Amino acid sequence: MGNQGDPLAELRDIHLPEAISIWPLAPGWWLLILLTTVGLGISLALWLRYHRSRLYRRQALQQLMRIKVSGSVEASALMALLKQTVDTAYPQRGYSSLSLQKFLQLLEHSCPGTQFIQSKVDLETALYTSQATLDAAEAQRLLESAKLWITRHLSSSKLEYPSPC
Repeated sequence: MGNQGDPLAELRDIHLPEAISIWPLAPGWWLLILLTTVGLGISLALWLRYHRSRLYRRQALQQLMRIKVSGSVEASALMALLKQTVDTAYPQRGYSSLSLQKFLQLLEHSCPGTQFIQSKVDLETALYTSQATLDAAEAQRLLESAKLWITRHLSSSKLEYPSPC
């Protein structure tokens, strides 16, 4: 027999492989990061666009609250606010130049649920007399209709109403 010696003496220590590093990332992770960033950017741009497109509504509601807080609701102030909001919501259509009755029809047509035409007070008279303030119940109903119209009226692309010109 040959000189075999101790077979365990020939064994070497176990060398572990290097730890897996997080960097550099695999191409799939880079793609996921890119798609997430693009998705978030597009979402943010769409949200900003939507938020800015509703700015006139928020400003009109603030003005409506000022009219409401002032105590006595003047028909002329309320109609001026509604006409200004209509001009902003439907630019280049000239709806604010409609007669009062047709303007009120437009308001009701562009937002179902409002009650401008069924008003018990004659708005035509209230607009052009020295007694331009409305009684409390009628003023409250008109303010609620105005608030409803400002918050829920149809967008310009969805409104089907003949132009006055």
